Amino acid sequence: MEYETISVAPVTRSLGAVISGIDLTQPLSGQQFEDISKAIREHLVVFFRDQDLTDEQHLAFASNFGIPNVYPTTRARGLDRPMEFIEDGPNSSPKADLWHTDVAILETPPDFGVLSMRHAPDAGGDTMWLNLYQVYENLSEPMKRLVLELEQYVHPGELMEQITIEKFGQEVWDKVASDFSGVYHPLVRKHPETGRPALFMCGSNVRNLVGMTPRESDTILDLLRRGLEEPSLQLRWRWSNNDIALWDERCTNHRALSDHTGLVRKVRRCTVGAGRPAPM
Repeated sequence: MEYETISVAPVTRSLGAVISGIDLTQPLSGQQFEDISKAIREHLVVFFRDQDLTDEQHLAFASNFGIPNVYPTTRARGLDRPMEFIEDGPNSSPKADLWHTDVAILETPPDFGVLSMRHAPDAGGDTMWLNLYQVYENLSEPMKRLVLELEQYVHPGELMEQITIEKFGQEVWDKVASDFSGVYHPLVRKHPETGRPALFMCGSNVRNLVGMTPRESDTILDLLRRGLEEPSLQLRWRWSNNDIALWDERCTNHRALSDHTGLVRKVRRCTVGAGRPAPM
């Protein structure tokens, strides 16, 4: 693709690109927004190096792509700040080393995630993304037909309960559990901009596939999760301080690797936009 205001260098053939030639501390022009949007549609996740944004600049940049969201545990604590600060260290072990899309427990999950690396660990701490369009396309034709008909029950689940209680206490978890009792999402969702099908994998938030026995549901989910392990569909990003990542939550999964346990890793993240996943 051709771009008028930015340079775009692919990271892998499946997904990911580094964008240069732009200063994110400044408001985006209309053409810069169009170019970045085009790059996201093409590469699913894009990175910007050496962008030392303040909290307000981070939020202003992210807001170009949708209305900022308040995370459920933030709202349960009586706060309305649409920004999360995640710190790993000697007293806080990494907790996101599994394939997921953010806040799938919502009826209208986020459209985009934006993360700023504030302190990269000396070793480890990479984040991986994968292409959910391609995970679906790699299925056999009979399996494609099957998953197109399936719906999944998505629930906060035990992992979110454990993390929430550990960080914020039982009262906050009780509020989250009361507000989010489960939603139903299609297993294959139609991307609202590209029209392409993506396997909508919701990580540990998936309770079961609707209408199936537990054995059938577990077998199919296990089979689909194996497809996430194909290296050619993945990108692994080695962070430097002040890197920015912007990704499309609707057609990717990501995971923050836990190979930096004991080392300090600080990130600032928000999600923007929201939409009800639509079946094909």
